[in-house]
Amino acid sequence: MAKHHDIKGALDFIRQGYSKGDAPFSFTVDDIVSELDISERQAKDVLRAINTRARLWRGNLPAANDELVVNAPVYERITNWFD
Repeated sequence: MAKHHDIKGALDFIRQGYSKGDAPFSFTVDDIVSELDISERQAKDVLRAINTRARLWRGNLPAANDELVVNAPVYERITNWFD
């Protein structure tokens, strides 16, 4: 079960990365693990919780080294969460 503060931390990480440039922002599960200092299992739980609501990725979360891409429509869906 994903914890509220971990979900908020992941969303903040995604927002900050996305706002750095015009190209879609991409990251890996390992990036979330490093950013939040949590286990890979916890990071996947956090990303599943985000995915359930925002429908960022189709199907299962990829392996830890595969990139997850956040594009403009997805970013709009998560912009105001936990504000």
